[in-house]
Amino acid sequence: MPASTYAGNKILDLLFRGVAFTAPSRVWISLHTADPGLTGANEVTVGNWPAYARQDPAQAGAVGTGFTAATAKAIENALQVLFPANNGASAVVVTHFAIWDAPSAGNCLFSGALTASKTIAVTDELVIRIGELDLTVT
Repeated sequence: MPASTYAGNKILDLLFRGVAFTAPSRVWISLHTADPGLTGANEVTVGNWPAYARQDPAQAGAVGTGFTAATAKAIENALQVLFPANNGASAVVVTHFAIWDAPSAGNCLFSGALTASKTIAVTDELVIRIGELDLTVT
């Protein structure tokens, strides 16, 4: 999974220049209708899914409870993540996700493709079950 331009620069500055980086106090998961690239583009919009909002994988608990401890350069979600029901006029097809440092706007940290695209029909919710969101640094 690629690091965003923002995260990549912060990691390189920290490791090779000694420039301190303050980890976000919380992270959020977003859904995307196409590849977010290195900037977080193509996020689902409230115009298409009015109840859509990025979700906190820690569910307001300590930030470290949202993901398992890293092992072999990988982590996964430790809690179930529930996106609200699609209350828009039509289905939304989700193909990618991203991790952000803010519930809106902010900096995209990482992004990746879903194993298979998901069609969120009107009134459907999107659930990411425990262990289904795998993040690997390559």
